[in-house]
Amino acid sequence: MKFLLVVKSKAIECLGPMYISAVAKRAGHECHIVDLPSAYDFALKWRPNLVGYSVLTGDQAKFKDLNARIREQIPIASLFGGSHATFFPDDFPEDAVALGESEQDIADLLKSSERYSDLDSLPWPDRSDFPNMSIRDFIASRGCASSCSYCFNATWNRMFPDIAKVRTRSAKDVVAEVESVKPQFAYFQDSCFGTNMKWMREFSDLYAKQVNAPYHCHLRPSQVNEERVLLLRDSNCVSVKCALETGSDRLRKLINRGHTNNEDAITASMWLRKWDIKLILQNILGLPSATIEDDLCTLEVNIRCRPAYAWCSIFQPYPSTPLADYCEKQGIYTGGYSEIGDNFFDKSVLNISDEHKEQIAVLQRIFAFAVEMQVMPKIKDLTWEAMPKFIHNVMRKVGDKRMFPGGIL
Repeated sequence: MKFLLVVKSKAIECLGPMYISAVAKRAGHECHIVDLPSAYDFALKWRPNLVGYSVLTGDQAKFKDLNARIREQIPIASLFGGSHATFFPDDFPEDAVALGESEQDIADLLKSSERYSDLDSLPWPDRSDFPNMSIRDFIASRGCASSCSYCFNATWNRMFPDIAKVRTRSAKDVVAEVESVKPQFAYFQDSCFGTNMKWMREFSDLYAKQVNAPYHCHLRPSQVNEERVLLLRDSNCVSVKCALETGSDRLRKLINRGHTNNEDAITASMWLRKWDIKLILQNILGLPSATIEDDLCTLEVNIRCRPAYAWCSIFQPYPSTPLADYCEKQGIYTGGYSEIGDNFFDKSVLNISDEHKEQIAVLQRIFAFAVEMQVMPKIKDLTWEAMPKFIHNVMRKVGDKRMFPGGIL
């Protein structure tokens, strides 16, 4: 059988479809992964029997249109997977849907006798359609112990109650995979990397001896202590993402992140900076009921942390998440998922004033700049008209400081 997998983009490796491709090839079938723009022409030339689509909310119309176009030209069976198909299978009434993690389901569909009892039993991702990538993606665990209300995780756990919230591969298997790939740079996509300290110690030792390629991972701020940071440093971790999300205690409770606080982020940044691991601090602006003062508070905490980069998105009420349900019940959002775009950087879609939407959008654009320059904008600076002048004035002050070091400015 010829099995074609379609992803939105191949700018980075797509681990889910890569695992599926490995399963298909182990079962004796041909498989290719292509991106959305090239999928139609590739399908007409290669003539697959089965086409699978990895769909995120915001992109579903593009994939459904592509499927219809291909079907007009060649007879195919269609399979929709990914988060949108998992949470909204009724969107694809005429096609098969793969729900959640589907390696075993795909193996069964392809009449394979393989049984994948745990993560170590899975074949490593098939990277043949992602040649010459300078950054290679890996995952040491699946799932997340947290249930942040803006995330799909709480809904996922209800849908799949028999699957443990977090499942971890053996350190030996993870390191063996990375060693086989020989990456220039390794990016671990785990929601939270190395939560178990015994595992972390074993991984650090094996990775340093067998691989030692620079790598990046994700941590919770409350995870970061000196022992963990030293294990990361010793195994050549060079950068870490931590999610602050908001500097407001009130909003932290709303998004179910009461397990962390501002001091955790400040302490994490201190330990990481001490041992020269770069911190990318993640934040969300425009949360439900947030004022612009709340978002400026988040900026202020970032300025105190001084991360290598202050990453900042704008809240989107993704359907089937607890926070989206809250927004609908409160009348804060009355649209459907068709109104949500394919990224979370452009604008707020909540029912708030146009002035507030503009303030959020402008703050998102200048957030990293303000952290880098260690400067707090005023609310009056948060308009499209004022933003260029704000940036100009900040840079003039920076220039003055460099011209007149030690002077009174």
